[in-house]
Amino acid sequence: MNSSLSFLAGILSTVLLVPSAARFLEGQNNQAALAKQSSIVFSGTVSQLGAVSFVGVPQSPQTIVVRVDSVLKKPAAVSLKKGDNVTVEVKDPSAFQPGAQATFYTEGWIFGSGVAVKEMGHDFNPGGGVPAEGSPTGQPALGQMQKQISDQDLQDRIASSDLVVIGRITDVHRWTIPKSAAARYHVSEHSADWHEAVLQIKSILKGTKPKGNKMAVRFPLSRDVAWVNSPKFQKQQQGIFFLKKDQVSGDPTASIGGYQVDAYTSLKPGDWLPLSDEARVRSLLKN
Repeated sequence: MNSSLSFLAGILSTVLLVPSAARFLEGQNNQAALAKQSSIVFSGTVSQLGAVSFVGVPQSPQTIVVRVDSVLKKPAAVSLKKGDNVTVEVKDPSAFQPGAQATFYTEGWIFGSGVAVKEMGHDFNPGGGVPAEGSPTGQPALGQMQKQISDQDLQDRIASSDLVVIGRITDVHRWTIPKSAAARYHVSEHSADWHEAVLQIKSILKGTKPKGNKMAVRFPLSRDVAWVNSPKFQKQQQGIFFLKKDQVSGDPTASIGGYQVDAYTSLKPGDWLPLSDEARVRSLLKN
């Protein structure tokens, strides 16, 4: 009799746990999708409703001010740290109250004397506090998720790149489009402020080695919203560069050492990685 009751109790427990487990996995999958789509992810505490954190951001009932408790993901070019106030344009302002604590999945919106973002999704932190370690919305769980996501992103980035190289920037200078190519240049209100870096190649991970072991890499130094997330290179900077032939600046060629060569661009967040990622990149190249 007791064994029968134990058996039935076990079945009942399993039936009750399966939906909970399914909801947990669904939540993790949703979080993974949001983390992948978002460029800025942070945990924070809502401080003001219908307000903005700096001049230049349009104030509306959908804008709230959030004090950052921890930054989980952001482009290197974006300055954001614990204690900063961020304007978030949320989808449903009625869901938030001052003091509410949540993890925000967002995309960049306006960058000036502060940061303003648009919400893609959010998770309220359990108990209203900072995410607990090991919880579905906790930093360790998100960190593991980001690694899986970044590996997939990295494989996609490798596949879409014309060249993947390890090298060092030896020179950086402002680049102005030649008059001969100006007619082909698409004028935009989002000025790129093009600069050109000379990249000394140490090794080629994908693609054909260029002449003289050097190449020209163009990048936008502008902090305009259209370009703020693009890598900004400096002299002596080393790392792994994911490059595409230049189809953006207006002139696909450059001059290095008296030779006309193909110009390349590195425009997306993650198109440059530190040398510490070399082993991971080489491993993914084998897959």
